[in-house]
Amino acid sequence: MRLASYIFLLLLSPPLLAAGTLRDAIERAWERQPAAQARPARGDEFIAKQEAARAAFPEPPSLRLGNRNDRLNRNDGAREWEAEIALPLWLPGERDRQSAVVNAERDQYDTGLTAAKLKIAGEVRDAYWQARLADNELALARRKVHEAGVLAADVERRVKAGDLARIDLNQAQAAERLARAALAEAEIKTFRATQGFNVLTGLSALPIGEERPPAQGAVPDEHPLLAPLQRAVATHQAKLNQATQNLRNNPELELGMRRERGTFDEAYANSLQLRLRLPFATDARNKPRIAGANAELIEAHTAYTLERAKVVAEIETARRELEQSRTVSGLTEARFTLTADTQQLLAKAFAIGEFDLVTRLRAENERFEAELQFTRAKLEAARAVSRLNQALGVLP
Repeated sequence: MRLASYIFLLLLSPPLLAAGTLRDAIERAWERQPAAQARPARGDEFIAKQEAARAAFPEPPSLRLGNRNDRLNRNDGAREWEAEIALPLWLPGERDRQSAVVNAERDQYDTGLTAAKLKIAGEVRDAYWQARLADNELALARRKVHEAGVLAADVERRVKAGDLARIDLNQAQAAERLARAALAEAEIKTFRATQGFNVLTGLSALPIGEERPPAQGAVPDEHPLLAPLQRAVATHQAKLNQATQNLRNNPELELGMRRERGTFDEAYANSLQLRLRLPFATDARNKPRIAGANAELIEAHTAYTLERAKVVAEIETARRELEQSRTVSGLTEARFTLTADTQQLLAKAFAIGEFDLVTRLRAENERFEAELQFTRAKLEAARAVSRLNQALGVLP
């Protein structure tokens, strides 16, 4: 029933693409992310901000219309019409400071996308190696079922011939059933891991090939996880500069026209007016802005320092894990060679009746466990290479 449910879900899922390389898988996963799909719109947003920074006015002009008359009291014909347009003005150097903030924000956004892509690459790498490890266990579990079936058939033949006791057949068949149960667990584990990779990347199969070990070196200054924090420092520095230089609200130039008369008998008189509105610079306005911008700059500096220390620690940890995984791979290979040789010798001895079935089954289990540990250690060593590349910020 559970298998039927999985097949039904697969039929409802969108079509998957064929497997390529691990880099292709990362690109596919990134293309499916909201941040990647919204990138063109974000680009339009920054273009619009730059155009606003180069506009003729910092804020939209405003129009004011007014009328005054004496209709409600004397109604002598007094009329006054007034129209005025207010034009906000840039402060000296404000355009350049605003453009600097927009440029810094765009750089921070671009590097933030690179960091987000690296994080997606880490998820793809983890999902990929989980699927590879599960697939390896599945392949060994299938082979163990086959070998256990062959052994059970051989024991059954010898029991019928009178060479072995019925208890040996029971043990052989029990070992086969246990192998089949382990196979069922490996199948669902592999299915779950493969589905996780498929959902993340949209690929129908695992990529081919493994990553190359990176060159030994220090933490790059333009590490994808550090670059956006560096740009954040530059952004907050630009905002602090803006807060310390733009000490007043934008002045306004007001141009107006007035048309008025005192009575019905008088002709309308027209006049023009010109006014300049200049806000004052006060501590009540400026101190909170400067203090807030300075606090954000300090936070950005601190975040960069902490993240750099974290990146350095992760790189060192990944390097040591790679060294250890290679050592473990060599040791498990030696153990597998020994247990495989022992299993072959005991199999020959059991065939001629020199050892009992229990000893043969124990040797089979030890050889299978050793092979599983060895193949897993090889994959773990390859995964350690991916983890070191991920820590260094290197994509496949």
